[in-house]
Amino acid sequence: MFRARRYRVLLIFAAVFVLAIIHFSRSRQPPTVTLGVPPPVDRPVSYPQSPPAADNKGPAPETPLPTPLLEGSTDPSTPDEDVPSQPPYSDNGLSTPERPKPSDEPPSKEDGPQFPDNSGSQSQGKLDSDRLEDQPASHWKKLPERYPVTPADLVKLPTGKSKSLPKLQAKFSDEASEDKIKRLNRLSTIKATFEHAWDGYKKNAMGHDEVMPLRGGFRDPFNGWGATLVDTLDTLWIMGLEEEFSIAVDQVKKIDFTTNKKSEIPVFETAIRYLGGLLGAYDISGHKYDLLLEKAVELAEVLMGAFDTPNRMPMLFYKWKPGDAANFHRASSMSVLAELGSLSVEFTRLAQLTRDDKYYDAIARITNELEKFQSQTSMPGLWPMKVDASGCTVAQSPTGHEAPRDLPRNSSTPTATQTPAEGIISYPTDAESYRILLESRQLHENAQPAIYNTNPQIPDPKAHEIPTSTGDTAGYCRGGLTSAPGPQQFGLAAPGDSTYEYLPKEYMLLGGLNEQYRTMYEKTADAARKHLLFRPMIKDDRDIRFLATVTKPRLDAEFVYQYEGAHLTCFAGGMFAIGSKLFGIDNDLKLAAKLTDGCVWAYESTKTGIMPEQFQMIPCKEDEPCVWDEAKYWKALDPNEKERIAWGKQQKELSAKMEEKKEEVRGIQTNGTSPVPRSHREKRNPERGNWHVIASPTHTPKPSDSSDVKGRDPKGPSIDPTPSHEEFALSRIQNEHLPPGVVRINSRIYLLRPEAIESVFIMYRLTGDEYWREKGWKMFEAIAKYTRTEIAHATIKDVTVDKPPKSDEMQSFWLAETLKYFYLLFSEPNVVDLDEYVLNTEAHPFKRPVY
Repeated sequence: MFRARRYRVLLIFAAVFVLAIIHFSRSRQPPTVTLGVPPPVDRPVSYPQSPPAADNKGPAPETPLPTPLLEGSTDPSTPDEDVPSQPPYSDNGLSTPERPKPSDEPPSKEDGPQFPDNSGSQSQGKLDSDRLEDQPASHWKKLPERYPVTPADLVKLPTGKSKSLPKLQAKFSDEASEDKIKRLNRLSTIKATFEHAWDGYKKNAMGHDEVMPLRGGFRDPFNGWGATLVDTLDTLWIMGLEEEFSIAVDQVKKIDFTTNKKSEIPVFETAIRYLGGLLGAYDISGHKYDLLLEKAVELAEVLMGAFDTPNRMPMLFYKWKPGDAANFHRASSMSVLAELGSLSVEFTRLAQLTRDDKYYDAIARITNELEKFQSQTSMPGLWPMKVDASGCTVAQSPTGHEAPRDLPRNSSTPTATQTPAEGIISYPTDAESYRILLESRQLHENAQPAIYNTNPQIPDPKAHEIPTSTGDTAGYCRGGLTSAPGPQQFGLAAPGDSTYEYLPKEYMLLGGLNEQYRTMYEKTADAARKHLLFRPMIKDDRDIRFLATVTKPRLDAEFVYQYEGAHLTCFAGGMFAIGSKLFGIDNDLKLAAKLTDGCVWAYESTKTGIMPEQFQMIPCKEDEPCVWDEAKYWKALDPNEKERIAWGKQQKELSAKMEEKKEEVRGIQTNGTSPVPRSHREKRNPERGNWHVIASPTHTPKPSDSSDVKGRDPKGPSIDPTPSHEEFALSRIQNEHLPPGVVRINSRIYLLRPEAIESVFIMYRLTGDEYWREKGWKMFEAIAKYTRTEIAHATIKDVTVDKPPKSDEMQSFWLAETLKYFYLLFSEPNVVDLDEYVLNTEAHPFKRPVY
């Protein structure tokens, strides 16, 4: 009895002790969300200037030059006290446990572009960071460059007074009171939509790249620095949410750009989202927050290492860790055009604000190479969507003959001598390094998947898997740009889009003092009008235009045209409109309206009122009336009618023979060897077109394959394997939800993209025509209706159905671009005046300087 009592007391004591531990551990949990408003961050701190050029005569320093962290930087190995830890949400909003997606699980094609898998609940993300605490965090360090540019050889910013450039915006008259009330109501609705999405991000993913709008939690596809946070800064200010802007700036202070969880930095995405976001917020807020410029410089110093190559063309995926950064590097032989040519606006604006020419020099060298290469391509005026930027490859002319290239204009001779060993690719020696080398990359986050090879059995290798050279002992890889190996694609679509967009924008940002960009744009516009522009055949009499994509499979092959509509190409309407006014190309303003209206038509043609990502159409012939032709449309829907019907007949005959053999086997009596006579067993039903079993005196009748299905008419016709031409075309229209004129929808998703509303906004600001506002409002209503979730807004998988399913993804450009353009469409014309600001490809406003 005494022992039993003693054990009972011990059990009670142990239970009390465990409960006490649980209680105190819970009391030490961090708060869910930091909602306090921090004081404005506005302390003038000097930003770092260019380090002195390395002395060519003296030895290189043995140790890297230390770069202290700027004030406000934090050690990322320390747990973030502000990371929310509430459970994720399921599709119905209820709290449910979450199973992290295995990294080797194949992505769904319906989900659109895939990212490296960093998804997880907030608690999962917290656990990941806790595990990283056990490992020493790597930090970027400033190292001596292998191929520095001497101060004398720097390409410097243009100086002098800016030219008097033509005005872009139309002259707006005073609006009537009723129109103003309607406009302000719409403006308020758009702002409320933005606040809903921003609150969802702030509560579920603050400090991380993206919120997961269906179940909560976060994703970190862009190095985990807080892409949505930085991308949204200037939108907060534009919408008058200055208190939220102050909270966001305080969060930006915690970002440490010298470290991240990934081994590589995507240079293009980092430049347009992070660097552009910081500079745009700095400009739009009137330069009141010096911290924003300091963080921009901190980030830019890291990115500059990507340009330390023999020909100064950047590595688009920069290995930033000190051990990797110290190695020999060169640019890829499979560089995406948009990523290579879309760094100019951001680095130019940084050079203007810091008065440091090294940032301008970095992108000016790319511009020089693009200018030389523009007239040497298979389609002069346009660049291939993938280019060889390694500098190691001898250029080939469109006729296939090798042509030696000159050294880049304004380039300096490398001051470091390269050994033969440096020209040889060194491959990893451990399994983890091989995994990093071979992991897939998202080439261009704003880009749709593109097919670069017409042979599906021989896929194009990824850019990071192709050695640029096997040895570089002769030319030291100092050549210029050439075409990438494999088929060449030309067009203004995803892999090339913002390179063309930046030509007139860089011209404006430089005050018209560099004529390179004007000349290059005019060549591009001429080539696009000549080779890419087409009018599609649609049912109503609407004069719209789209831009084709052209492929050259081999140097000696003919061009192959793909007449498509693509959401990402919708930026072109705005680009042609700006180019028309800026460079005095009068007819291009009408062309811009037709291109923009083409995307508006695509929005209006689906059940949701939202444009699909990509679809194919029928072009009308030039200099001929473009009228609706039903027979031509059906022919495009069923181009192989004869072959299809012949094949169907063969399949039908084969199926009938197989069915006959099966019935003969079934008819063999189990008690004998002789089959039941065929005349008693089977009869052909001419109405149904299939075989039915007829009862014989010795067995019970069985129902046919269709008569046992509830609700099906036993006398109704079955599906004919060889439908007529009309039946086949109509079935495709019905089953694929094809609008009249569309022959195929390649991608049905909507990724919250901004390109269509971007051009609608520009057309309104440049013409003052209320038509664009009305069209834009219908677009907003449709998008807001179908993308809204309890937490924020989500991408949708199929815009052609009544109830489209959603994907658990909200990219940062939803707040940075799409909703910003909707808001600016209904704002006063002086809010982000296009004669005062240049918007980068992520819609960040850069102040146009007055020299």
